[in-house]
Amino acid sequence: MNKVNILWMYDDLLDLYGDWANLLAVTKGLDAMKLSWEIDHKSLDDEIDFTAYQMVYLGPGKARNLGQAAQDFVKRKEAVLAAVERDTVFLVTGNSRLLFGKSFIGPGGEVFPGIGLFDYTGEETGSVFISDVLAHPVFAPETASYGFVNRTAHIHGSERDFLFTVQKGAGDSEIEGESHEGNLYRNFFGSWQLGPLLVKNPAILKELCRRLVGERFCDWNTTAEELALKLTLNEIQ
Repeated sequence: MNKVNILWMYDDLLDLYGDWANLLAVTKGLDAMKLSWEIDHKSLDDEIDFTAYQMVYLGPGKARNLGQAAQDFVKRKEAVLAAVERDTVFLVTGNSRLLFGKSFIGPGGEVFPGIGLFDYTGEETGSVFISDVLAHPVFAPETASYGFVNRTAHIHGSERDFLFTVQKGAGDSEIEGESHEGNLYRNFFGSWQLGPLLVKNPAILKELCRRLVGERFCDWNTTAEELALKLTLNEIQ
């Protein structure tokens, strides 16, 4: 049986808030399905063959680190876009979303290029914005999800391929009641939401894993995670 190969990009630069636990949730799911897996770590100037991986993960980082990553990432533009188009699974959380827009302004006013997968632009504001988010993933609109946003950047012009409809809390803007958040294009999952995204939302985790392993997918017991989500939703509702 083929091993699931996962690429963790810029783990030395973009690793805040324990967001890597989303990868841990994925590997626990793979273990539950009795599928073998391996995680490779790649950073600035490393050679990367994106055809060797079924999943790519980028987490949140400090603004200055994101600028470093952007200058390296844009050199990989064509390879990354090709990986997205052949349905490689991407999980992109926090301000790493800025790498996939047209460009973004860093904290010192410098402009960094994105790879242009999406039409939005980004900007580091330096002001901390925090929000709980109660939302519904577009692939399971009847399912409620919980997320937490802690960011100093925002994006402008995100108008398509949304991942969530927002019921409570802020979406892609800082306006309470913004109706959409994140991006889902092919197998690309991108969201401002940190840590709990997969850890506390078993429906999202299983959808990602289903896309990751295809016909090898089989369900597993997530009773504890579902209870944790229910308790959290009861609190914020």
